[in-house]
Parts: sequence; structure tokens; C-alpha cells
Amino acid sequence: MLNCKQFTDLASDNLDAQYHGWKRIDIRLHLLICRHCRRFNRHLDRSRRTGAELAKTLWQIDGASSEHISSRIQSAAKQDTGDGTP
Repeated sequence: MLNCKQFTDLASDNLDAQYHGWKRIDIRLHLLICRHCRRFNRHLDRSRRTGAELAKTLWQIDGASSEHISSRIQSAAKQDTGDGTP
């Protein structure tokens, strides 16, 4: 059976459902027994979902915004070189 250190090493991959067979059974048994790892697993899952939602929100850019960002990058590059070339 897994100890807490072993579980935390496997927790992220477990959320991605990468384990099968006995490894998955070991993980589930540990979660049944250890309330601390259940809490850790729950918080890890919540953090991943929150991060995914934030990334999705932040990276949804319409065409006008992307043009604005592109022009700011080009402007900054021109200022860095001083000669007007990127």
C-alpha cells in the first residue's frame, strides 16, 4: 500500500486517469484510509480546474485585441533596438 509521500508523487497523474490496474487500486485504497490525502487530492483537483478556467478566460481574445497586442509588441521591439527594426 502507498504512503502519503508516494501518493502525493502520483496525485497529479491520477487526476489525469493515467493509472490502471493495481496502481489505481493502491491509490484508491490510500484515499479511503487517509483523510489528509483526500483533502490534498480535492484541493489539487480544484486548483487545476480553477487554473484551466482562468486560462480559458484570459486567452479568449477577439481580433481587435490581438492586433492591439501585436502592435504593442512591435512598438516595444522598435524601442529596444533604437533603429526602428524589430
